[in-house]
Amino acid sequence: MVAAALTSAAASTSPAGAVEAVTPSNRPTPIEGRTNGRLPASDLVMVVPGCAVARDAAPSLHRLFALAWASNVALTARDCYRPLTEQVSVARSWTARGNSACAARVVTTPSGQPVGTSMHGWGKAVDFGDGGVTMRFGSRGYRFLKSSAAALGWNHPGWAEPGGSACPEAWHWEWVGDGGSLGATPVRADVVALLPAPDDAGYAVVTGLGAVRHLGSSTDRGSIGSTGVPLSWVVVTAAATPSGGGYWLVSADGGVFTFGDAAFVGSTGDRRLNAPIVAMAATPSGNGYWLVAGDGGVFTFGDAAFLGSTGDRRLNAPIVAMAATPSGNGYWLVAGDGGVFTFGDATFEGSAGGLDISAPIVAIGPSAGGRGYRMVASDGGVFTFGDATFEGSAGGLDLRAPVVAMAQTSTGRGYWLVGADGGVFTYGDARFFGAG
Repeated sequence: MVAAALTSAAASTSPAGAVEAVTPSNRPTPIEGRTNGRLPASDLVMVVPGCAVARDAAPSLHRLFALAWASNVALTARDCYRPLTEQVSVARSWTARGNSACAARVVTTPSGQPVGTSMHGWGKAVDFGDGGVTMRFGSRGYRFLKSSAAALGWNHPGWAEPGGSACPEAWHWEWVGDGGSLGATPVRADVVALLPAPDDAGYAVVTGLGAVRHLGSSTDRGSIGSTGVPLSWVVVTAAATPSGGGYWLVSADGGVFTFGDAAFVGSTGDRRLNAPIVAMAATPSGNGYWLVAGDGGVFTFGDAAFLGSTGDRRLNAPIVAMAATPSGNGYWLVAGDGGVFTFGDATFEGSAGGLDISAPIVAIGPSAGGRGYRMVASDGGVFTFGDATFEGSAGGLDLRAPVVAMAQTSTGRGYWLVGADGGVFTYGDARFFGAG
């Protein structure tokens, strides 16, 4: 059975009188105590290969890429953090072509030292590509950014708009999620996962920088910040151990961080991947796990068995999520268009691929009986198949931020949805313990 997702709840809007961060006149803020173009590695986080940005900007940039790819928009990063040496090179290149105004100036101090002024030098600007080519006004990638970037704190500055300067740039976007130079209302978009407590009386909200906020009965087992290990890649997913006594956090390169009784049995952090890691599922014993990449490549660790993948198939949309069967002898992969791929004892009960879904799928969860599953889309729409029950959705709400994950109660009769801004929505027997 497939259930459409509609509710009559009120729209979610910004507070009255708030200054909107995403507006043409806003610009990124410098990083206190740092020098433009001379940021230390500890200030930067990798989001996709070759693209490092300021730590606070990284989670929202990851979400922007994830939404684009799930929507079949081939968004790429052509230029992210730009050190001073590269700023000098870019300025010289534009000047040699007679267009010196088209590059951020590199000024010189009285002592003769160059000083960068580019927003790339703060790690808060990205030049996007569109399907491997330069982005153009009106292209598919540009249209996606115009419709989706604002909700994640990414701004197209006025000078880059058509007619905004002598050198408009469709590809140049800047992060103002902290409020930017206008001191506007921040745009939060850093949440990546929700981990339920074993007694269903709480949950933990996980962010792209590895912070873990515990609500209700959820027990603090640590976070990446508490380990003292610097975070090199943005965190993209998390999973609780079967006992509920620990959890794993996973970064885009497949690095695995363990807390509580979560066992480390391997990672892809030392491998060159064809696509970033997007999801994780644990085995029933807790002594193993699967990681899956956006191309459907499946990597097994511990007692997790390899039962197949889509890594050798041409997909209509990238893989976005994974769920293991209760037996641990199978798993489902789901693509952004709602296509479902089954392996081992996972049964096919239907897909959203043939439905008119208004937003890409972002998560899948098995039913309690293992003969069905639920999917959730980024707009909060919930779709049920097999013996999974429909308990409601956020599909009719005007959300401030896209839904990024779903967690289910132990009874299978309820679930939580969480947005990139930490907003939590409860359905069925899932209870509310606060936003994250």
